[in-house]
Formats: sequence, C-alpha cells, structure tokens
Amino acid sequence: MPGTNRSRWLCLVCLLASTAAGQEIRPHAEKYRPQYHFTPRSGWIGDPDGLVHHRGKYHLFWWGHAVSDDLVHWRELPSPMKGDDGSFAYFSGSVVVDEAATSGLGRRPVPPLIAVYTAHRREDGREAQSLSVSDDGGETFRFHPGNPVLDIGSKSFRDPDVFWHEPTRRWVMVVALPEDRKVHFYGSPDLKSWTFLSAFGPVGASEQIWEVPGLVRLPVEGDSTEPRWVLICGIGPNKGQYFVGDFDGTRFHVDPAHAAALVRGADLPGEVFASFEGDQYDGWKAEGDAFGRGPDAGERPIAGYLGKRLVSTRRAGPRATGRLTSPPFTVTKPCINFLIGGGDHPGETGIELVVDGRVVRSSTGRNSDILRWDGWDVRPWKGKPARLRIIDLGRGDWANVSIDQIVFSDVLLDHGREHASWIDWGPDFYAVRAWRSYGERSDRTVWLGWMGNWEYARTVPTSWGKGVESIPREVRLARSRSGSGYRLLQRPIPELASLRQGGWTAAPHALRDGLEPLDFRPGRNSYELEAEFAWEGAEAEFGLNLCVGEGRRTSLGYDAAISSLSLDRRESGDVGFDPKFPKRVTAPHPAIGRTLRLRIFVDQCSVEVFADDGRTVLTSLVFPAEGSRGVDLFSRKGRVTLRSLRAWELESIWSSELKRGPQAR
Repeated sequence: MPGTNRSRWLCLVCLLASTAAGQEIRPHAEKYRPQYHFTPRSGWIGDPDGLVHHRGKYHLFWWGHAVSDDLVHWRELPSPMKGDDGSFAYFSGSVVVDEAATSGLGRRPVPPLIAVYTAHRREDGREAQSLSVSDDGGETFRFHPGNPVLDIGSKSFRDPDVFWHEPTRRWVMVVALPEDRKVHFYGSPDLKSWTFLSAFGPVGASEQIWEVPGLVRLPVEGDSTEPRWVLICGIGPNKGQYFVGDFDGTRFHVDPAHAAALVRGADLPGEVFASFEGDQYDGWKAEGDAFGRGPDAGERPIAGYLGKRLVSTRRAGPRATGRLTSPPFTVTKPCINFLIGGGDHPGETGIELVVDGRVVRSSTGRNSDILRWDGWDVRPWKGKPARLRIIDLGRGDWANVSIDQIVFSDVLLDHGREHASWIDWGPDFYAVRAWRSYGERSDRTVWLGWMGNWEYARTVPTSWGKGVESIPREVRLARSRSGSGYRLLQRPIPELASLRQGGWTAAPHALRDGLEPLDFRPGRNSYELEAEFAWEGAEAEFGLNLCVGEGRRTSLGYDAAISSLSLDRRESGDVGFDPKFPKRVTAPHPAIGRTLRLRIFVDQCSVEVFADDGRTVLTSLVFPAEGSRGVDLFSRKGRVTLRSLRAWELESIWSSELKRGPQAR
C-alpha cells in the first residue's frame, strides 16, 4: 500500500468494518459482489498476506483470515491478531510455520504459525517488522512482547516476505525500502534477531515506489534442470515487475540473459534504428544549442533509458532550444517504437515522424525524467521515405526532451510503461503473494494479487466493502522466443473448472466485418470463456465485446499487424466515479503461428484475460449495468476464423454458505 495513501486508509477501514458489522449478507443481491473471487463479508481487503499451505488448508490473510481446502471455496474466520496496544496498524507481511521450533516461541508439540509483518506506528509513521505467534493453526495470533524484531528507524520500510532457506539453514526476509526503489535481504536463525545480508535495486521500473516484494522458485517449461529464482516487486500504485536469476542465500543475482534484456534491451522485437550509445549522433543533424555535440551520459535524475547513453536536453537548461533530425529512411515495418521522457508540450518538446515534409505522427513526454515506451502505427506510410525529428523548442518548466532506443518493429510498444518485465498488463493487479507449503510437498507455485489500483481504490462503487482478490494462478517460466531470456506464464488454477455449469459452444466459422452477437447470455456476469482465433495474411483485427448491453461494453481486441492485445473499459458501465478509471490498456503480444487463444474470466466487477496459456495477462475492474450481460464477436479487417469458442456460467462460491448459514464461507 503506497505510503502516501496508507494512513488515510486506516480510518476508512475501521469505518467500513463498523458500518457493515452485524448486517446480513446477501451475496447474490449485492451489486458488483464477485461470485467466485474471494471477498470478505464486509470492510476492506487489500494486499494478500501470509499465504501458507499447512495440514491440508490454504490460508489467506489480509490480517483478516480465511481458509480453503481447494483455493476456490473459502471459509472466513474472525480477525486473528490479538494482544497489541493499538499504537500501530498491521501492514503487509507473511506467515511461516516454525516446524523446527527455531524461534522457541511455540508451545510444543504443535509447531507455531508465526506472522511477520510491518507495524506502522500511528503517531509518527515509523515502520518496523514485528511478530505475532499462533498455536491454534492460525485462528489467533498473540503479539510478541519482544517486538519490534527489526527496526532501522525508517518511515519507508515494509512488507516482509519470509521463508526458510535450507542450504544456509536460516530464515530469509525480503523487505522493501519503497522510496529508495530497493529491496533488502536479511537473515535470521530464529525469526527474532535479523542480520542485513544484501540490497537489490533500483533496476527495471523505478519511477514509482517499490512495495510487497517476494522471492520464489519457479520451474522452466521444457527444462528439467534446477528451477530459477524469481524476485517480484510491486510498483505503486497498481503494477508489478519480476526479475529472474539465482539466490545464494545472501544475494540475488539477475540471470545474465535477463539482465541484458532489462539493461540493454537485448530481447527487444525488431531492428534498432538508433540506440545513441556512441559519442556522436552518427548521421543525425543537430541544430541549436539544446542537444550538444553528442548523446547524454545519462545520469540521475534521468532514468529508464537502455545502455549508457541517450538523447536528452535536460542538462542544457530551460532556455536552450534546438532540433535533432535523423538520416532519411524508408518505412518498412508497421511500427516505430521509442523510449521517451521530458516535457508534455506538443509541438515544442518531443519526437516527430516527418513524411513528404509533413509531421504525420508525434509524441511528448509526461513531464517526467523517467523514460517510458511509446510508439506509432505507421502502416499508412509503409514504403515511403521519412525522417525522425526530436525537438526542444520550448522555454520554462519541463522544456526538455529525452529519447532512447528507436526500434522499427512488427510489435507496437505504445503501452506507456517503463522498460521492465511486467507481471500483468492490466490496470488492476497488485501486491502479488505466493503460497508456501509446509509439512507437505507441492509441485506447483500458486499466487494471487489484489485487484485494485491506488489511483481510485477509495472511490470504486461497491457498497458491501472495498477490494477483491484475483483468482489464484499457477505460475511457471518459459524461455523467451529468442531463447535468450525468460518470460512468466500464469494460468488459472484447474480447480476453478469445478464451478462450471452446463456449457455453451459456438461452431467454427469465418467472421464477417462488424459485430456478431452470441447466443450465450449468462444469468449474471460470472462466467468463463475460451476462444481460439486464426487468420490469414498480415492484416487482422478482431476480438470480443464483454458485458454488452444498455449501450455499454468492455472490448477485448487484437490487432495482428502490430501484435497488440488491448482491453478498453472506457464504455464499460459506471466509469464516472474517478477520472483515472476510464482507460484503454495495451500489451505487446506477438502471435505464434497466426493463432490466438484466449481464456477469459468475468465476475461481476472484473475481467481477467489469459492469452496463449498465460504468456500475456490483463486484469481489470469493470462496473457494468445489471442488464449488460451480452457477448459479441467482432472483426474489422482481414480474414479471421473462429476456430472454437466455449463458455460456462460459473457457480457462486457463496452457494454453499447460503445452504449452511452465515457462519461459514
């Protein structure tokens, strides 16, 4: 939870809990209440915490508590944290099972569950790591009198992820220093005394604060050698990145191939037109005094560029002006991508594409020293001679521009994010945590995240409470298509298939231009859908409209010519509660063999999309009208075939509670 928002949420959480306490819950009648995602009966839920699998039970904490036998059906238990003096708030953390009684805190013979969390002091905002101990399987945790167990005197030091590292025979803690964009590693023999081991970061995305770190081992598909360590890190307010490498018990080392992709862009799709790594501009013509004699050395506060140099006019000062014009080239690829930062002053700062003496495409920065990916679809000018022009013609605040890594490509990178390995491309997937198994073997890693975004979390139109957890996802690694790096695979857990009811199938057929409403119309927006598309030729644009009705829709589309998967919720229903909510997001997704397979989960207020076995994932909140339950196919260009489509309504996980009464879920 970002530091700027956490304290103001303390009062809101209490208010939600108190106003909803004792009210009868009617899950089928509550507007936007998810039917197969976990939500508490009332109040607030944010980061998932303390995910442990122990004695056949999966535990989910948010310093509330729920348990499950199958990761699908949940039973909510009373709030477990007891015995503190009320001077602090419980922030994110983890739970371990002290099987070897290393801490001496348990009551033998039962191994204790020990919660390790951030205690955020209400008086001054100071954050330290503390313990609470459970001897009854996690139903009640008593506050440890020796708290805090790790305090560095900081107001920005939180979200510990703790696990037992067998090779070094000690506990390891991964904890974030959000404002520094770093994670620290600590070691302990007993969970009570901690020694600093090493630091990691900043690397990858660094414009926003780092939170909720974690370290897990994931298998590599098709590779029987040792699993790789994966370090994950939340990037406030709504994203997460990952790093693949090795952990020796003290330090995390990024895999060389993954490091090359992150630091130098070695795995970028396409042809690099200009990387600006030399001392001079190599054929580019500089005018004026803004650009100097050659590329910038790239020192802080400028960040987000690749390699060691970039084009930047920041150091020239606000009064310097000029142009930097590329050598001529012929447009041969459908996309031109680049990293861009600096001022948001159209016509004064930015980059332009000039064809036949006319500016046909342009982009600016976002009044930031951090470079992000932007790009243009340049298909209308394919085969034409062109030039690129970088301009700094303004004076005053943010009168500068930074550009790096211009790439001609078949894949459009217009997503507006920093250069990093992203866990999810949607706007609402944050604070990822993985279940750790104790006392029993598990051959898979399962995680989930908070479906939320701190830009508008306080204003979402849900009356029963605030916050939803994603569906659990099995996670693995795969080699990137070039074979030099790795990419994350996320797949919905197979246990979700137990909720399928009936089933509906569409016959394979060619799609015609325009809309094709499906006969599938669920009783409510809680369903799963699988579809496979194929196309001929380079041009194809197609997809599905979800939650259709009353003039509203959520549009999931794919443009094969630029390898772009998009999710558009600007007309999805209730979008007016916050100006930052209505948006269209895109994700680069090169197809394999001119086919696309989609697995989609819709649940009252959310859409989760898994493309091609989870190579690309988008998670988004939506708030459709009750009558918006239609589904359309659409095709706009190209020869597209629907190979298969199956859909199922999904049974509510509340159904069993309604039968048993309100005490269990």
